[in-house]
Order: sequence, then structure tokens, then C-alpha cells
Amino acid sequence: MWFNPVDMIARRRANQREDTDDELQVWIQQYVQQKVPDYQMAAWLMAVCFHPLSPRETATLTRCYAESGTILDWPEEVTTNNGLLITRKPRPPMVDKHSSGGVGDKVSLILAPLVAACEDLLPVWVPMMAGRGLGHTGGTIDKLESLVGYNPRQSVENFQKIVQDVGCAIVCATRDICPADQRLYALRDVTSTVSSLPLQTASIMSKKIAEHPDSITLDVKFGHGSFNPSIEEAERLAKAMVAVGEANGLHPTTAFLTDMNFPLGYAVGNWLEVKECIEILKGNVADGRFKLSWDLIILVVIQAGQMLYQSQYHRIGTTNESGGSSSISAPGEPSRLLYSLDRCTQHAYQVLDSGRVLEKFRQMMLAQGADPSYLEQAIEEPDSIALASFVSTWTFEGTSGYIHDVPAKTIGDISVTIGAGRIVANQVVDAQAGLVFFKQVGDAVKAGDIIVSVFTNQSQEQADNALKAVQEAIVIQAEDLPNPRGPIITHKITQQNGTQPFSVPEWLQKHHSHATK
Repeated sequence: MWFNPVDMIARRRANQREDTDDELQVWIQQYVQQKVPDYQMAAWLMAVCFHPLSPRETATLTRCYAESGTILDWPEEVTTNNGLLITRKPRPPMVDKHSSGGVGDKVSLILAPLVAACEDLLPVWVPMMAGRGLGHTGGTIDKLESLVGYNPRQSVENFQKIVQDVGCAIVCATRDICPADQRLYALRDVTSTVSSLPLQTASIMSKKIAEHPDSITLDVKFGHGSFNPSIEEAERLAKAMVAVGEANGLHPTTAFLTDMNFPLGYAVGNWLEVKECIEILKGNVADGRFKLSWDLIILVVIQAGQMLYQSQYHRIGTTNESGGSSSISAPGEPSRLLYSLDRCTQHAYQVLDSGRVLEKFRQMMLAQGADPSYLEQAIEEPDSIALASFVSTWTFEGTSGYIHDVPAKTIGDISVTIGAGRIVANQVVDAQAGLVFFKQVGDAVKAGDIIVSVFTNQSQEQADNALKAVQEAIVIQAEDLPNPRGPIITHKITQQNGTQPFSVPEWLQKHHSHATK
């Protein structure tokens, strides 16, 4: 088709009409082929900020990003011997998860092997493409790279083989995945167009569409440590991502709105967060020693249950709980699914509590190149893994009181200053640096209590300065708060039901009460 870039820009700037699917496809194709220069694309991106894309345009742009590179194909499982076909069977359903990012957000490290380990209920594959941290938010890949030898840069063939053999893998996207988005993200970063909701949505969801799971669960965060400070902003982003996911074949796409006003779990920093996850993977999660990790455990269990539940829409030739055969319905017909959402969630909790997810995590790390001896040391003797050289600890000396606030973004920013995060892409992060909290919002504190330790390899002065910044950020007051921490999950969003308030199941709340006594 005939195409004039100036018309594309002028039409968007004047908000004359929506672009057609063909126009958007040619626009992105020509940019990837460098027939549209950066200055023209930058003008269009700015025009989109003032006149946002419609839901249809956003879904089309997302598909164009995905189609600019490789879209993974996940064939059925085939067993051969000397080139002869032995067996052929449909692959298990595949489900992924995406988080919009936060401070101490280590959910994926537990979630991927947990869902894969629930194969006794529902065999499910979890192919996960994750990212690195930037700014105050940490990155899943940075955290896992603290395990010596772990390689997130897998070829498509290796990625698929690991998923087939282990049931899960966590990798970073290759250059072949969404090259249009890779170019456009760099341009958005220097033209102040990152915050555009349709452009955010297309950037996030295109990589998931290229990865090509059957369905996806989204963890969209709001609050101080999120890129979406208000719950209303988070809801708009979540609704847009749900709509784009559904429009591009990810059925169902489910989103949770989750609180990121405070750091998630007790650790912030790469190895420190992996260590926290390893302790949880060992099981017995209702134990009081996980009091500071309980919000993390709730997020993991709820999302695992949802991922298992919605994977049933894509199962073929399954049997129901009574042993009879069952056909699987299309989304919108939950009465014909084998297991209820609560059943899936309870099973996920039981598997996590059993400790057997640790073996699945070990298999995944070894398949991705982790050094066997180092991995074994990290799992069996995590306290023997060296931490950063300089430590500064806050031992409380004031009048007894209660912690009212631990502002997540401030803590994330401090973690960057001590080396645990990065300010610009490709900056090397320190695997050993970070913060460990011994108290959280709502906890009582008295003289002699340790509140937090800061670890860095920079200098003792830097450790002391960082601790001082933490002390200035944390709010401690004499009076107790009736509800110091709101629910970690506030809403659930689907295309079918829209936005609905979410409550943690009563049985899980009882475990929570036991663990936090």
C-alpha cells in the first residue's frame, strides 16, 4: 500500500481518525526496516501521548511489535528412536505471568517452579521471559544471575527444550524477539514518551505474545514503589493489558492489582532476595519464621492457583476428579472445568508447603547452566554465601513505638546507590549488595531491636550513609495503627467480569494468622 509518514503523524496530531490495521502494520514495518527515521517516529510517539490509541489500535500495535520478530511455536510432544516416530501427544497447556515491577518483587523465582511442580494435579508448562531491573525496581534476571553460571540468554531451541524437560524456564528476550519494541523503547526513553498507557501496554504485552503461551496472569502494582502510584492508574493499565491479551489470543488474560507501598518480603537486593526465596521453597511456610515474607507467599499462592485454574481451558483429553473423561470448555464456561479455583489455589499452597518445589527450582537452574556445587551451597548452606564487605545495621535506641511506613520507592532508590540496582541500561549490578529488614510496617519496636542491615561493596562510608537515608525514610510513632498494612491484593480484573474486589480465601488467612503470631 502507498504510505506517507507525514500523513501518519499529521493525522494523529490532529486526532482526525483512527489508523487502520494495515496503516499501523506498514508504519512499524518501515520503521524496523529503517525507512522511517527516528525523528518522524518520535513525532508520532509524542502525538500518541496527546491523542492516545484506541483499544483496537493498541491491540494491533502490540501484534505488529510481536510480528516484527520471531513468534515462538510450541509443537506437540514427539518421541522418536533412530528417526522413527514412537509417540505423539499434545503438549501441556502453557501459562506465563508478568509483573509491572516493584521493590523486593521476587514472585517469579518461586512461582514458575511452583506451577510446574503441580503436575500431579495439572501438568502445566511455564515459559517465562523476564527482564532486568532499571531504576528503583529490581529485575528477575539480575536476581537469578547471582547464582554462579546461570545463563538467561538461551536460544529459542534451548529455551523450548528446557521448558519441555523441566516444565519451566526463566530467560531474557533475545534480539529476535520484538525488535520493533526494542528500537521503540530506546526512542521512548529519550523522548519522554515512556508513560503513555497504550505504548506501555504494547511494549509489555508484545513480548508475551511473541513468547506465545496459551494464557497469562498479570500482577499490576500500585503505590509508592510502583510505576503507577494510584490504584486508578494501575487499573487502567491492567484493563488495557487484559484487553490486548485477549485480542491477541491469550485466553484468559487475568490481572491482579497488588499493593507496592512497602517492599515485598524482607530482602531487597539480588542474592539476598534469592536467599529469601530458597528458604520459602524449602516448605513449611506457615512457620513463624516467614512472618516477614507472608505477603510474598500470598501473592505466589494466589497467582499460582489462578495460573493452574485458567490452564484448564487448554487441556485436551483430561479426566475429572472422579476418574471420568472430560472435555474442556472455552473461556466463559467455568462450570465444565475439572477443578475449582479454590481447589487449584489450595493445591498450590500444599505443594509449596511440602518443600518439593525446591527440586523443580534446582532442575531449572541446572538446565540453565548454574554451577552445580555453587547451587548446592546456596540451597543447603545459604548463610555460607559471602555477602558484601561493608555492613551497617540499625539497632533501635529510641522510645518504644510502631513502624508506620517503609516507603518502597525510597528503599529501592537507596538499593541503587549501594550497587544493587542500575540507573542506566547495561550498568553492572552488585549481586551481594542490598538490604535485609527485621521489622515491617505495623511491627512494634523497642530499644535493642534490629530494624535493618545495609550491605555494599563500595565503602563503609557509603553503607553508613545509606543506613542514615533508610532511618530518615522509615516512620516510627508511639501509637499503634489499627490496620497498618492493607490487603496485598485488592482487585481482580478479567475481560468477562471487569474489575472486582478481591479477598484472600479464609483458609489462607488462617495460615497467615498462624504464621504472623
